[in-house]
Amino acid sequence: MTEHVLWHEQIDPPSKGDVTPPRSADVVVIGAGYGGLAAARTLAVAGLSVAVVEARRLGWGAHARNGGMVLSELKLGPGVLERRYGDLGRRMYADANEAFDAVESMVRDEGLDCDYERCGELYLAHAERLVPRLRRLADEHLARGEAVRFVVGSELPAEIGSNAFPAGIVFDRAGSLHPAKFHAALAARARHAGALVIDECLATSVSRSGSRFVVDTAKGPIDAGVVIVATNAYADGLIPALRRRILPVGSYIVTTEPLDPGLADELSPRRRNFIDTKQFLFYWRLTPDRRMLFGGRRSLAASSLADATDYVAASMRRIHPQLGAVDITHRWGGSVAITLDRLPHVGRFDGVWYAAGCNGSGVALNTWLGDRLARHVLGDVDLPSFAELRHRPIPLHRTRRWWLPIVGQWFRWKDRP
Repeated sequence: MTEHVLWHEQIDPPSKGDVTPPRSADVVVIGAGYGGLAAARTLAVAGLSVAVVEARRLGWGAHARNGGMVLSELKLGPGVLERRYGDLGRRMYADANEAFDAVESMVRDEGLDCDYERCGELYLAHAERLVPRLRRLADEHLARGEAVRFVVGSELPAEIGSNAFPAGIVFDRAGSLHPAKFHAALAARARHAGALVIDECLATSVSRSGSRFVVDTAKGPIDAGVVIVATNAYADGLIPALRRRILPVGSYIVTTEPLDPGLADELSPRRRNFIDTKQFLFYWRLTPDRRMLFGGRRSLAASSLADATDYVAASMRRIHPQLGAVDITHRWGGSVAITLDRLPHVGRFDGVWYAAGCNGSGVALNTWLGDRLARHVLGDVDLPSFAELRHRPIPLHRTRRWWLPIVGQWFRWKDRP
């Protein structure tokens, strides 16, 4: 089956990157996703020479394949964060909120053409037994001044056209955008600031050369004073220590044909982002042209595009039977970067900086982490709170991952109705 990515069809093909890498640069950024481009722009604005190298064509990766949800919450709730990490947990919670606010302000203040809307999010309990937990989570956010609202029973039809969920939390601090347009805007601004962005330029190794580095690429070596790796789930073997700490997991999306206005209003009266509480969670929303976009996965192991998207489409129709006769027009997949503690990480290995592991919530976080890391390199700010976490390797990462189906079975047990 050939994938068809909706976002790719709705923008002009990205302009070709700069053809030839420089022989040297103050900073080399590896990876032209949200984080890499945000870092490059900040560094270039400060007057540094910056080269961004991207293995694929510009706009190929997860930055133009995700669901376009701009979120503030981490995978761990504020209560768990504080019980597990104390003051660090409070600061991580604050940093995640700051990431959302910073990206929303950038989009609005700079007039980025990316279809951004402050739509809110409805986080849905997939089973009745989870309702008390969800109520406690809502209380935790309310106690910290967050604009959230617990909805249950007769309150739900005003939020979602589905009988599949007993309760949910409405988060005000959430938005949606066109991920490929957002990426194109970041790339244009990085270039305008003076950064070189070289695509189809795979970085094959990073080595020390005295107090500097040599980044070997498919188009020749680059001498660099600072190296930032911003490849996230697409790290491959470039930095072995980082690869052992990131698990790339597939996420798959289907979109329908444009829906009649009445049906669209029935399914999503307030045009929220929807996310459920499963380990193998589903996420969905309406696009500006009234398509239902629905994403998820059924396992941690690799799946064929056909099998994975058939499962996602069937799940969409189970939640929204109204879509039973509606055609699926686009199907695609990508990878998200999962960490052992389900939190993002920032740090250095052998002097090479990295920011990675947003666990599927990287539109705001990755962008903010790239900018914040760049500002730290410039000496302007401290590292974000996530840099204080110990970034533990994933056990048995070097094996053939025979253990993934076992973990998947445990997740499916937790996801039972």
